[in-house]
Amino acid sequence: MSEATPTPEKIWIITGETHTQEIPSGARGSNRDIGGRLGSEPVEVTEVVARDRKPVEVDKLKREMKGFLQAMREMLDEAEPPDSKMCLDEVELSVEINGEGQVSLFGVGGKAGGKGGMTFKFKRK
Repeated sequence: MSEATPTPEKIWIITGETHTQEIPSGARGSNRDIGGRLGSEPVEVTEVVARDRKPVEVDKLKREMKGFLQAMREMLDEAEPPDSKMCLDEVELSVEINGEGQVSLFGVGGKAGGKGGMTFKFKRK
């Protein structure tokens, strides 16, 4: 009879400190040249300036994930009224886990670019 591998007490999370800078339209810099486009909007650039590994207790991560998934289930259940003529077939969410083990939903707008995370895909049975 084989022995089960014990569950680790901690899991390592890679975190990154970012720096966001808004570059005006047509600006030139030492490390980025976005060209001389007239009338275009400013560009927001996010760069990772430091990376670190932090241990997070598996039990804490499980609690956070369980709470997040329960909230998503409740929201998806409410997203489809019984008398609706349309059905929600699939939802894809991106989340981030920070160095303290907190699970956060990425917002809309692409500002999370360059960050690591997890993607959950909920599909109708």
